[in-house]
Amino acid sequence: MKKFRVHHILCTVLYRGEGYSGTFCDNMTQKVQELKADQEEPLMLVTDPDMICTRCPNRTPDDTCVDDKNHVKSKDLELLELFGLKENQLYSYRELLQCAEKKLFKKLWTMQMVSAGIVQL
Repeated sequence: MKKFRVHHILCTVLYRGEGYSGTFCDNMTQKVQELKADQEEPLMLVTDPDMICTRCPNRTPDDTCVDDKNHVKSKDLELLELFGLKENQLYSYRELLQCAEKKLFKKLWTMQMVSAGIVQL
């Protein structure tokens, strides 16, 4: 079962072939191509290192980030809540993209309405 980190929902959509290092980019390019080729493959949603993180130069031997506060995990947890998803549950890549699109559009729409003075929170 492939593990897929929550914030990688956004990373894989926004990825343009650049990143931390050549090795990282080679791996990321391959994984993005695989995800797009089989959008129905089950993925285990996690908040820890996954198949994309394997070549990240900021990954430590104990599977955390070089940053001692592990800010990446906190991003994952925030997105997990925002998207209304559950950790360690299986989702297809297509389901994850649809969920993110729906939740982000709603959030952006609300922010626009508030800034325009149309609604108040």
